[in-house]
Parts: sequence; structure tokens; C-alpha cells
Amino acid sequence: MAVKAQSNIKTELWGNVEIVCPICRLKKIINIPMRIIDQSKQLTSLLIPTGRVCDHAFVPFIDKHLKVRGYQKLDALLDDIEPKTELFTELKPHDIDVFEIKMNLRPEIMIYAVQGSLLKKRILIVIENNLEFLKDTLFDFFDFIFQKSFDVHILIHTKETYSVSKKHYSEYFVLKGKSIIGGMKKSLNINELKIEQEIIKEFYREGDSNLGLKNLRDKLREIYTLCHKLLEFYKKQGINHPLQEKKAIRYLEDTHFIKISKGYFKFLVDIIKNYFNTEIILVQDKLAEKIDHMWGL
Repeated sequence: MAVKAQSNIKTELWGNVEIVCPICRLKKIINIPMRIIDQSKQLTSLLIPTGRVCDHAFVPFIDKHLKVRGYQKLDALLDDIEPKTELFTELKPHDIDVFEIKMNLRPEIMIYAVQGSLLKKRILIVIENNLEFLKDTLFDFFDFIFQKSFDVHILIHTKETYSVSKKHYSEYFVLKGKSIIGGMKKSLNINELKIEQEIIKEFYREGDSNLGLKNLRDKLREIYTLCHKLLEFYKKQGINHPLQEKKAIRYLEDTHFIKISKGYFKFLVDIIKNYFNTEIILVQDKLAEKIDHMWGL
């Protein structure tokens, strides 16, 4: 069924398509821009990336009435056939005690930890001395939610350990209680982290521990993938050419089938600047700079 959706760019038509993975049979409804369907004369083929519906990538064939008429399985992805530098046993959701984490780690700390990781910062979480038993669980938690996405640097110390070694962590986001402490405490304002707050709120609200973990991991993978796609798009047009925000948002929507608001787009641009060490120059920024120069500002 097609529905009108209000984008931050303009009002346009999106469609709901029920997708069933041909491998694991997991079902999910995804939204796609109707402009993609309208461009095809008959069936529209879409590459559903890993993590969008499930852990598999595949191609559905969709007709003009948004009905799936068939699927094509992919024999292999590049990630699956490239040589691996190390082997490890992948963590599963049931290996992690989510209840203990939610009971003992405040949401604010989780928000800061996620944001710091997206900005490629080193992070130290300080826990109460009587919670030392939670360290392994927390390490497993962060390993799981950042699987196949961002590389993170997170340490966990008790208050006692931190008190005798705090001078070594002046360049870290030190998280304690529900705040950032130490020299970098002014680096982040939790009230400005709207997207991160919503992601973590959804995790804490979810009553199904396994589902909550998977959703959090998949959201972080989605952010990582969108950043890669946007960076690739920017480099393809030439990094010396300012990027048109509207054109870039449409590219992301058409390739990942997700509505991108201007706020979410800015969120991705900030991550690319800090994590991928590339500053994306936007047309509107250059225009504002030119106007300021004309007025002698």
C-alpha cells in the first residue's frame, strides 16, 4: 500500500512492501520511495542489504502494486569471501545478561558511550566497586552491538581502580553515574543527542532482551552502512565539489530504503567527519560562506 510521507525535503509518495527472506523466512515491512517503482517498466529489483530485514542479503522483484513476485538468493557477498585476519566465535544475544545491564547502567551512560564510539573517542566507564562482576557482561554487550560496524575503544574500571589511575585517562570520555567527568566533561551535551537518546530509549523500553539487543546492533550497523554509502557518494562526485544535501539524501533513500530527515543527515555527516576523518562540504555551507564574505563578516 502506498502512503504519503512528509519528508524534511518535500512531500512525496512512499510504499510499504512486505518482504520475506527467502533463506530464513523472517518477515518485515520496508518503506521504499515510489519513484523507484515508477522508474521500472515491469518488475523492480532491489538489493536488500544484510541487516535491513535479517542477517541475509537478497533481491526481491516487486510489481507496480507493491507485491513481491519472486526472490533471488545471493551465492556470496564480498565480505564473506575476503580473507579474514582473525577468527573468533561470534557472540549471540542469549549470551548476554541484558537485565543486569539495564538494572545497573543508567541510560545516560549508554547514550554517551554510543555517541563517543561513533565519534571515534576513547571511552572509560567507571562502575561501583561492588559491580566488578558486571565487567565481562559489559564487554560482551559492546562487542555484540558493534559487530560488523564501528571499531570501538571502551575500558571499564571500578571506582577504586580509577581513583588511583585517573591521570592516565585525561583524553578519554570518562563516564560515571549518569555524567561525563574529568577534562572532557564539556565535550557533549546530552540534550543535543536526540538521535542517540531515541536509539537507547528503544533498547531500554524493549521487554524482549534478545530482540532489544538485535535491534540496537542492527541500528548501529545501519548508521555505519549509511555513512559508508554517503562517503562513497561524496568521493565519487569529487571531494573538491560541494555536496547537494537534497541529492545526497535521495541517494541514501533510494539505496537503503529509509527516510532520511535533515537532522539525521547532519548526524551522519558529523560521524563521517569524526570517525572517518573526512569533512563533507555542503553547497549551502559554501553559499553561506560566500554571502558572509560579500558582507564582510
